[in-house]
Amino acid sequence: MVDVNENLTDTTSTYKDDTHRQSQEYWKENYNKTPYYKDALTHYPDLEYDRDYSGAYNLGYTSRRENEGRHFDEMEGNLQQKWEETKRESRLKWEQAKHAIKDAWDRM
Repeated sequence: MVDVNENLTDTTSTYKDDTHRQSQEYWKENYNKTPYYKDALTHYPDLEYDRDYSGAYNLGYTSRRENEGRHFDEMEGNLQQKWEETKRESRLKWEQAKHAIKDAWDRM
């Protein structure tokens, strides 16, 4: 007997993984065209997607998925805390990273 719920869960998980992958690809190709990237270049002339921005976009994407129906503005305090906890090697301060996080949040 086929478990329909299990198949649905697998399909949903695959869809979310594909959407996340597409989001990562989009931002990797487009992050350096944003106004906040150009502003951050004045502080860090050697910005890199993988080191400095990928975590911010990932946080925006995953947080939006986890907080469906909520607005970025009401989650901003939590997102700032998460950014400080998870930014790893990124040199971006919250005020610089929040624009990328919001872009990923809004694109979902």
